[in-house]
Amino acid sequence: MKLSKRLEAISRLVEKYKHGEVLADIGSDHGYLPCDLVSRNVMKKAYACDIAEGPLNASKENIQLNHLENKVIPLLGSGMNPIIDKKVDMISISGMGGILMVEILNEHKDLLKNYRFVLQANVGIEILREYLTQMNLKIIDEDIVKDAHHIYEIIVCEYDKDVNLEQEDYYFGPILRKKKNQLFIEKWQHHLYTQKKILSSLNSDHPKYKEVLSLIHMIEGELNEG
Repeated sequence: MKLSKRLEAISRLVEKYKHGEVLADIGSDHGYLPCDLVSRNVMKKAYACDIAEGPLNASKENIQLNHLENKVIPLLGSGMNPIIDKKVDMISISGMGGILMVEILNEHKDLLKNYRFVLQANVGIEILREYLTQMNLKIIDEDIVKDAHHIYEIIVCEYDKDVNLEQEDYYFGPILRKKKNQLFIEKWQHHLYTQKKILSSLNSDHPKYKEVLSLIHMIEGELNEG
């Protein structure tokens, strides 16, 4: 089964930080990720969950195509609702915005300590990292991958009583900013260029001016470190 580079990176992290035998993939779309993990015997069982019938039917077709009917189970429902009464060890959520992911997690915040998570937000990942910190979900690893001209960041986290992040960690990632690989630099150089263009279009008395200027200084400081 051929995965996109984004899903491939998520799959690798699930495998590397495997916890238990059962995965739930929230917002599974075509079910590619759970099918890959079960077909490679990384997980014994997986749930492919989606809020809409269309994507769920696509998952069903992919499950049948790979002869995984009894091992990958499609479930209809929003967020984590379809699996709260199921035995699940790991949860993956990817391909959506950070704010929506926070809403999904917060709906069952009393259960968050029960799972290890692999999370990939398309936008608003700093909002997601801040929420994880508030919920005592410690980021144990991160990865960054480029797929079709987009750069994605992936987080692995689990419950820990001692979680402390700085504001810079929310934006740059506590693990990614230590690694500072070429993709990290590419992403933030491009973001710096974009913010400078925005700043040049604003008057100094514009309500957004100080916010953009502050972000520019933070990015420059991070890129100049190490």
